[in-house]
Amino acid sequence: MPKYHPNKNELNPYIPRYILETPRYQQDITNKSSEQQEQHTHDQTTTTHDPLAHQRKTGEIIDNSVAQSGTGIKDEFKGTIRVEENETYDSKRDRWYGYSTEEWLTHLKNWNEKKQPRKNQSTPDNDDSDDTDYELELIELELDQKDMNKNIKKDPMEKMLRDRQDIPAYIYNITSNPNNKIRIEYDPKSRLAKDSAKGFLNKRNQFVKKLTGDGDKLMKLQKMAQALDNEQEKDRKLAKLKQEFYGEEKPKTIPQTDLSLSLEASPTLMMLKSKQLQNEKMTKTLQSKQEVMEKYHALTESDSNESKKKTGHLEDQLFLNHKYIYGSYYENGKWGYKCCKQFDKNSRCTATD
Repeated sequence: MPKYHPNKNELNPYIPRYILETPRYQQDITNKSSEQQEQHTHDQTTTTHDPLAHQRKTGEIIDNSVAQSGTGIKDEFKGTIRVEENETYDSKRDRWYGYSTEEWLTHLKNWNEKKQPRKNQSTPDNDDSDDTDYELELIELELDQKDMNKNIKKDPMEKMLRDRQDIPAYIYNITSNPNNKIRIEYDPKSRLAKDSAKGFLNKRNQFVKKLTGDGDKLMKLQKMAQALDNEQEKDRKLAKLKQEFYGEEKPKTIPQTDLSLSLEASPTLMMLKSKQLQNEKMTKTLQSKQEVMEKYHALTESDSNESKKKTGHLEDQLFLNHKYIYGSYYENGKWGYKCCKQFDKNSRCTATD
């Protein structure tokens, strides 16, 4: 059966479907009334003659071929500030867009007037200005007082330069080893000079800090405990060898491990042990010192002062029963004897004591 169009015309079967059927975006136009279609065709004709119709706010076509007066750019001002109804890119982002220079100067004047009282309060009343000669000299050198205060024109190389008399720290730490080779306590990798008084560099060129305070005491305790433990270990090995050599003739006398010599097991006992050893060491040194003094008949400090012989000078000789020499007493610009407080050199001593 042949197909027919709504207008009762027979359809050509060879015409594609997408040509016969109306597209979806034109269906509203086809369904409109005849008056609406006429208006649509009128709009199309106007757009063909007026290509800028889509930019016009009204449908009125303005003929710009004829020059007309008074149709230029008209700026609206609110006071001295230009106002625009349609904001542009600059007007949205620039805070001072549209302001005149006079408006800007008035704002600047107000700001300076507000800042001036603060400056007057910060500056002292007795601020002495420099003399005219100094100001003229600054002008000749092309310098300003602000530059002198802020040190703006200072050469930045001055901070990098060091004093010629400044001796680097690693020079003080030069030492000499047994092979007569100079050794510098300086780590070139880290560029740091290590103070030999605070530590030393080991064979791996690592700085080992010297212990002080509680750390030093703990290290001494550990060394003492290790020494006592080594002595006990030697005794145990010696007793074991004796037992193996003599066989079963002697009973087993191998000493066992003494936990009191361990710093971790009994730290308080080890501290008391270290104090006891220090006291024993002090008594031994004093005893040996006393023996040496007795052997060589050494005198004490008090005995040596008493046994000092007086010189043969006149200053050391006493006259006229005085116990002190002349000049041992001074008062009111005069010299005298300390025993009787007399200023006459040839007077006899009148002291009762």
